[in-house]
Amino acid sequence: MSLEITGNRNFRICQLTDIHLGEYPFNSASSDTIQQIEQLLKEYNFDLVMITGDLIWGKSVDEPDKVLGELYRMLNKYDVPVAVTYGNHDSEGQHSRAELREYEQLLTHRAPKKNSMIVNDRESYTLEVYRNNNLSNVLYVWDSGDYLGEEPDGYAAIEPEQIEWFWHLPYEKGKNQQDIVFMHIPLPEYNLVESFIEGQKNEKICASPYNSGLFYSLKKAQNIKALFVGHDHDNNFIANYKGIKLGYGNVTGYNTYGSLRRGARVIELTPTDIKTQIINFTEK
Repeated sequence: MSLEITGNRNFRICQLTDIHLGEYPFNSASSDTIQQIEQLLKEYNFDLVMITGDLIWGKSVDEPDKVLGELYRMLNKYDVPVAVTYGNHDSEGQHSRAELREYEQLLTHRAPKKNSMIVNDRESYTLEVYRNNNLSNVLYVWDSGDYLGEEPDGYAAIEPEQIEWFWHLPYEKGKNQQDIVFMHIPLPEYNLVESFIEGQKNEKICASPYNSGLFYSLKKAQNIKALFVGHDHDNNFIANYKGIKLGYGNVTGYNTYGSLRRGARVIELTPTDIKTQIINFTEK
C-alpha cells in the first residue's frame, strides 16, 4: 500500500505511541484505548498511522498475537497504511522483537518498508512518500532498542551499524528536503533543549546514557528536519535544537502512568514545511 498524495495536499501522519495494551481479554483501560483510537480514525483522515513503540506490556502478555491481533483488527477497518517500531517494554517478556514483527502480517494495510536492516533484533527501515508520482519525503524509522545489557537501569543507544546504514541509503542528502525520523527512546540531545516551541515537559528525559552520534549524522546530512519519539509519557513538547525539531508524540494508552490527556500527534508534511498538533481523545 503505497504512500502517495497529489497536488499540494498535506500528507497527514497520525503518531500513536505508548499504547501499553495488557493481556487479553483486556481490562477496561486497554479496551478504552482501542475504542478511543478507533474513534479518532472515524473522525479524521490520515495518510499513515505511525506507531512508535510500547504497544504492549511485554512482561505480562503471554499471547501477543491475540493482543496485537485485537489492535490490528481494529486498524484494518480503515483504509490507511500502518507502520510500527518497538519500545523498551514490547519484548521484555518471553517474546522477541522478531516474533512481534511477524505479527505485523496481521495488518491488512501495511506501509511498504524500504531498505530494511536488522541488527541485534532491531529493525531500521524507510518509508517513501510520493507527491504527484515523485519522491517528496523520506521517513526514517529506527528501532531504538530496550536496555543496556551491562546496565539494566540504562536505556539502549542507537547502534553504530544503524548510523552506518543511514549513510549508505540511496537518498540524496540536502537542506531542501523535509524528511523526518521516528523512534521510541529520545536521543541524548533532548536533554540539551532549553526552550520549547509548544507542549509540556513534566518529567525527566529518559535517554540512553551513551551518545552514539546519530544526531550529528542527522545534522550533517541536512535533509532531516524533525524527529519524533515516545517513551516519556508526561512529555509532549516540540523544541528546535540546532535546526532540527525534537519532538514527542502524545501518550496514547490508558493502561499506563502519566498525567497528560491521552491522544495522538498529527504531523503534516507540506511541500515546504512540517506542521504538527496534538489531538486529544474525547474524555468520558
